[in-house]
Amino acid sequence: MFGCTTPSHHYDISPTGNADHTPYRFWDTAGLNEGEQGTVPARDALDLLYNLVKGLRNISLVIYCVRGARFTDIARVNYDLSWGIMCEGRVPIVLVVTGLEQESDMDQWWTNYGKDVKGMGMTFEGHACVTTTKGRNNLYEQEYLQSADKVWTLVQKHCLPDPLTLTAEWISEVPKRMEAYMREYIARSGKERKFLPKPRRPRPQLPMPSSVCCLELISS
Repeated sequence: MFGCTTPSHHYDISPTGNADHTPYRFWDTAGLNEGEQGTVPARDALDLLYNLVKGLRNISLVIYCVRGARFTDIARVNYDLSWGIMCEGRVPIVLVVTGLEQESDMDQWWTNYGKDVKGMGMTFEGHACVTTTKGRNNLYEQEYLQSADKVWTLVQKHCLPDPLTLTAEWISEVPKRMEAYMREYIARSGKERKFLPKPRRPRPQLPMPSSVCCLELISS
């Protein structure tokens, strides 16, 4: 799993067929990965995540995105940081597994690995196994359109109508919680690898697996 997202961006999108035309704001941010190969330097990844938190005031849903592969321990670290610490587990979280366009049945990924995900202590309100590319000459266009429908179904089903509001006091505590979590992880696993920075203040730092998307429901 290689990180691919640089500084956080937001996108305002309304789903096709949405009767009230309610727009959704998607915030996309960097994630941790297993090594230094990602486009986001490992020591900058936590800063990006924390800067995202500071820029948000409301969160209605967390979309946890990973490329289709067997989960490793760092996937749980990302899950804990982006949902357990950043949101205190108080909003729904859904899983979107990408890169499955070459599979005859994209949903087979969950059949093969869903038990592993649950066995790692990660629970999701829902999941979608998808592709995010149409491929050369639109080879995967049908799979791409099906994938878009799957993701919109997840969003509309699980997005909170009354979002979690992030207070300034709570946001100020996030760096300490991240640092404490990473100290425990390093002590427990012994994996103080190069991509896991030593905790220091005031800037929290570390990485994530593909990307994390936070969603706001925009009031009309």
